[in-house]
Amino acid sequence: MLHSRSIRIGSWVLLIALSLTMIVPLINVIATSLTTKTGSLQPGVILWPDPVSVEGYYTLMNRMRIWLPFMNTMYVTIVGTAAHVLLCCVAGYALSREDLPGRNWIVGGILLTLAIPTQTLLVPLFIVFRDLGLLNTLLSLIIVDLVTAFSIVLMKTYFEQVPREIVESAQLDGAGHFRLFWNFYLPLSLPGVITITVYEMVKKYNLFIHPLLFISDPDKTTLQIALQSVVGGESSTSTNDFIAPNVMMAGIVVAIVPLLVFFAFFQRYLMSGVSAGGVKG
Repeated sequence: MLHSRSIRIGSWVLLIALSLTMIVPLINVIATSLTTKTGSLQPGVILWPDPVSVEGYYTLMNRMRIWLPFMNTMYVTIVGTAAHVLLCCVAGYALSREDLPGRNWIVGGILLTLAIPTQTLLVPLFIVFRDLGLLNTLLSLIIVDLVTAFSIVLMKTYFEQVPREIVESAQLDGAGHFRLFWNFYLPLSLPGVITITVYEMVKKYNLFIHPLLFISDPDKTTLQIALQSVVGGESSTSTNDFIAPNVMMAGIVVAIVPLLVFFAFFQRYLMSGVSAGGVKG
């Protein structure tokens, strides 16, 4: 009994210690972003801003124009995610049909793409985009990973779990493929749709290598590239002024807030979506 209680107390202490290693840095980032330039230069870990100031956010938004890369990133994220979800759902629906010729071969070919390292595709993508005139355009970032094997196979698995009785009843009422897909398959597979939506949102939002290679126009840069310049102490504008820690931390806060909102709203669907999608396959 005493041994079991000791193990339980030790587990709680370990979990609290591990939690603090993640919570304290986050608090330090937020607190530093809300203090003055002078306050942010003080040594040590800042857990409470003294004095409280939004000077860092003002500098970030007005002098460094971080809002422009932020808007570019949101555009790529929203448009790219919408196109990705639509195409992967359509592909998953087609592959879920048992009467599709060569279905198993097609699925096998799609799964083989998972074995191709992303890095090996960077140079071919650069050459293709250069020849098509897509360099320095946000469209190049939208096209990247427009469809993925993970999303297609996950939606295929979900669509295969739709009860055949519902499908056959709808077909007897004269429902075609579009009506079946839109009115039956998608609503019954909503956790899967939300799962690939959130995963793609996070991936598009965090794009770094692709905009670094494909975008050189400062007006088309994305948030992660601009944030790298801010955290690295380099202004993306013409000024060479020193970038204080409060401005750097403000940039990090601006970057992580949308992701926190995404996960706060969709965390429940993420966990249920992945677990349910792995039941069949």
